[in-house]
Amino acid sequence: MVKPIFARDFFRGPCLSGNAARTFRLHLAYALLDATAGGILLNAPLIAIKSFQAANWHLPLREIYSGLGMLLALYLGSRMASRRKMPFIFIPGVAAAVSSMAMATATGSAFWFLTLLGVGALFEIVTRPAITAVLRLNYPVEQRGHATGEVRKWSSLCFVASSVTAAVVLHLASQRVGNAGEVAAAGWASEVLRWSAEHMAQVLMVLAGFLSLASFVCFRQIHVEETIGSEPADRRLEIGGSFREAVGVLAHDGRYRRYLIGCFLDGFFQMLYFPLIWSLLSRDLGFGYVSCNALMHALPALVAFFATGWLGKLFDRTNPWLSWAYVRFVWGLDALLLAATPPLALLFPPALVALPVAGRVLRGGVQGGWWILWWQIGITHFAPPGGDTSRYMGIMVFLNGIIRFSASAAGMILAAMAVSPQTLLVVGGIGVIFSGFYSLYQAAAERKRHQPETIAEFERQFTGGPPAR
Repeated sequence: MVKPIFARDFFRGPCLSGNAARTFRLHLAYALLDATAGGILLNAPLIAIKSFQAANWHLPLREIYSGLGMLLALYLGSRMASRRKMPFIFIPGVAAAVSSMAMATATGSAFWFLTLLGVGALFEIVTRPAITAVLRLNYPVEQRGHATGEVRKWSSLCFVASSVTAAVVLHLASQRVGNAGEVAAAGWASEVLRWSAEHMAQVLMVLAGFLSLASFVCFRQIHVEETIGSEPADRRLEIGGSFREAVGVLAHDGRYRRYLIGCFLDGFFQMLYFPLIWSLLSRDLGFGYVSCNALMHALPALVAFFATGWLGKLFDRTNPWLSWAYVRFVWGLDALLLAATPPLALLFPPALVALPVAGRVLRGGVQGGWWILWWQIGITHFAPPGGDTSRYMGIMVFLNGIIRFSASAAGMILAAMAVSPQTLLVVGGIGVIFSGFYSLYQAAAERKRHQPETIAEFERQFTGGPPAR
């Protein structure tokens, strides 16, 4: 009986049928391929550090460039509101895959290598508002968090396998290159192994690009049950018009304004230190390819595999403000534990491993929940159903772009001024925890104003009463 139950959960999702079940299968295939590509690509900063001598100020480059994509999302979110969503996913998705392949041509420069990584992230980011709109249209509201949580759970496991495998391959390749002066067995097999070791970074980047392309081809197969609005499809919306629409949304919806404030606090303090975790682990703590990857990605993703499906179901019946508070408290504690590792390891050597592992386990327990709240279902507690979904998500992604630009630029400047990663981790961790207290305050305030408690309760009011403001 174990096998049929496993297969049902893996391929059909939670209590879904018809097009929703088909959407789940294609969404899952997209997420697994994308996670495999992402597991490879997120080794790129470590490749840049160890192979191309990247400076600390190079490390936020990916966040800077991906921030451009987030700024574009405000305009694109307005453009797609009255149009078919799939072109806004597939076209930039193909461009993201091509950018990943192009990284294979830039392995002589840390700056250009990380810049192309950021360009790929730019194109991938602009797909987010359209993906959120498609999932909202195709998944029932009562199972939306559960379905996205299940997809994120399995993609986390795939990400673990991909990132660890890529790190092991890079480690073995670097060892072989380091032993290149030793006598090697003659023959074509030895030449192939030698060439592969010397060009392993390029091979992995090309592979990641092909996997990314395949993921968007899968998503393209989803049938979207959407009704195009009354606005003419050829309507020309200028950039200024998209800003005016965004200002109108924010002026009208006080709940959404308060939500964005909490997301800004959370995102800014996270991004202040996030790119420098690589430097802390590899330079300050002395971890290698495999151990850095395990702490940075694999261990949190493995924990997320076990936690995210449960969190998704919990989010379906929990006030999003309370969900965010829980996620932010745990996330901030991870940063503080990492910051405490260097000084405590001097007094108690086992802390060198124990504290980062504890922090990463805590982070993994909530990172899948953070992702589905931020990128998948969070704004559906505020945006009315229909075209406003992409508008609201466009504003959300635009805000993330502002966060990435401001926080990454601040982190880059402070790193260039020799401010230590530990200091930035302390400041960032305290800031993220503060954003959790802000979420608790808003939850209490909305309860006093008798606002909808859950996403499902919020959406039900559009079948009868007016939306809460």
